[in-house]
Amino acid sequence: MTRSTFVGDIPHNYEKFLGPMIFAEYAKDLAKRIRAPKEGIILEIASGTGLASRQIRNIISQKTKIIVTDLSEDMLDISRGKFRDSENIEFKVADALDLPFQNGAFDAIACQFSLMFFPDKLTALQEIARTLKPGGRFYFNIWDSLEFNHLIQTVNETIIKCFPGNHPRFFDIPYGYYEIDQIKRLLFLSGFSDVDISILPRLSTADKARDVALGYILGTPVISEIESLNSKPIPKVLEAVEKSISQKFGNRSITAKMQAIVFSALYPGK
Repeated sequence: MTRSTFVGDIPHNYEKFLGPMIFAEYAKDLAKRIRAPKEGIILEIASGTGLASRQIRNIISQKTKIIVTDLSEDMLDISRGKFRDSENIEFKVADALDLPFQNGAFDAIACQFSLMFFPDKLTALQEIARTLKPGGRFYFNIWDSLEFNHLIQTVNETIIKCFPGNHPRFFDIPYGYYEIDQIKRLLFLSGFSDVDISILPRLSTADKARDVALGYILGTPVISEIESLNSKPIPKVLEAVEKSISQKFGNRSITAKMQAIVFSALYPGK
C-alpha cells in the first residue's frame, strides 16, 4: 500500500484552515453533481477529512449507502467525527491503486482534489472503472494551475525565496496536474466515456493572513519537506508567508481568486 503523508497534526490544520478557505465551496459543488439510486451505494476515495463526504451525505438519500475511504487513518479519524452512527456511512482505509472492493460494486464514485496525488493515475482510474457498475459515473475535481490560484501562488513563491536553490516541491503535485487533454486520454484508456468538464473560478477567503500561512504550511506535507531541509525554522517560514500574503491581499478579510476543474465521466461497462 502507498504510504500517506497526511498524518500527525497535518489533518487537523488542513481541516481547520484549508477546509473553509479553499475546499468547502467545491465540496458542495461536487456533492450536488452526484446521482445515485436511492438504495444504491456510493464510494468516495481519498476523502481527506470528510469535507465532501459531509456534503454528499447532506444531499443524497439516507437510503443510499456511502463508503468513505482514505489512505490516512488520521484523516479518517477527523471525518468520522462529522457523522452519527445512524447516517448509513462506513469508513475504511484503502489505497486508490488497489481498491478492496468487488467488480461493479458502486453506482457512483467521487474524489475531491486527490487524483493529482495518485502515483499511478492510470491504475487508479482502471480501479475506479472496475468497481463501478455499468452506467455509473465517476465525479472528481482537480486544481487548475498556480496561475489561477492566487493565494497558493503567493505562498509557493515565498517558499521558493526562503529556500534558494533547494526548495520544497510539494505544491507541484496538487497544482501541477491540470492538462485536460491528458486527463481525458487516461479516462478513455480506462474505459470511460461521455466526459463532462467544468472550469469553476471561485473566491478563496480567510479571516487573517496568518491563517493562510498556517493552512498551507502546517496543513500540508510541505511542513515535512521544510523540516527535512533543516535550513530555516518553521516560525520563520510562517512569518515570511504571512508577510507576503499581507502585502498582496491585506492582513484581514482576505479574498483571492481560486480555480478548479470538475469532471464527470460515464463508465458504460465492457
